[in-house]
Amino acid sequence: MANGKNFNLFLMDGEATGRIKCTLANWTGIAYKIPRTYLEKCKERADLKQSGVYFLFGKNNQDEEQVYIGQADVRNDGTGVLSRIIQHSIKDKEKDKEYFSDVVILTTQNNSFGKTEISYLENRFTNLAIDNARYTVINKNTPNGSNVTEEKESELEDFIDYSKMILGVLGYKIFVPLIKKQVEIQSKEDQEELMLYISAKRKGAEKPTKGQCKRTDEGFVILAGSMIETNYTESTPNSVRLLKEKCIENNEIIDGILQKDKLFSSPSYAASFVLGRSINGKELWKTKEGLSLNDLETKEME
Repeated sequence: MANGKNFNLFLMDGEATGRIKCTLANWTGIAYKIPRTYLEKCKERADLKQSGVYFLFGKNNQDEEQVYIGQADVRNDGTGVLSRIIQHSIKDKEKDKEYFSDVVILTTQNNSFGKTEISYLENRFTNLAIDNARYTVINKNTPNGSNVTEEKESELEDFIDYSKMILGVLGYKIFVPLIKKQVEIQSKEDQEELMLYISAKRKGAEKPTKGQCKRTDEGFVILAGSMIETNYTESTPNSVRLLKEKCIENNEIIDGILQKDKLFSSPSYAASFVLGRSINGKELWKTKEGLSLNDLETKEME
């Protein structure tokens, strides 16, 4: 069982929709969540004139979550990370677009970040975000990292671990894996309870369509490698059709095989995505032993 963490959230404007400052006991870092419309109010904050790493969060035209990850060093005129973010905002206005609505800034209480540190962090955060694939990372190129000593690397990795938790606390699951890694599963029994399977043969098909998913705290994650039926029936929900078409267009489904893990809020929606028809997912998703999800949940409530 992981140790608990005590995060300190300060509502700088006295409201949850305003600016939030986040600190953690025994951590030298500081995190700020700032709505885009509040950036000008932060100009005089000394710690935002330091070096730091920033995340620009927004949505694209398809209402999908996206993020730009960057870093900024202290400039000769005494400005730092906030000034760089304001430049992004100005450029957006000039191009008549707004690709971000909120900002998260990571810096330190003791102004200890130099160019080497922020370059390392920018590279690591970008690669982690790409690997988790919850957000579309809109950086044109993956930022270059920097060579650091093993002592400094250990220090920065600690900073990254705390930062990943803080981003989640602030409402951004950008670094939260869709499914737990094997080392995070407490026991073999837990693993078997989490894993579910589905198999059904469409009329006229040579072989059944088979999929696997894991039940998580967020919902149901269909695992990469699952077979996905690309034909539809009249009962197929339109939302499933549109999602599949989009996945095929983005090469997330290739030759009927899912290329990356996909999260769904309900077992029936997940089952419809795999089998291409409206279906009761609680009956079709089953454990390795053949117990349906419906029966499993009934057993768990006893």
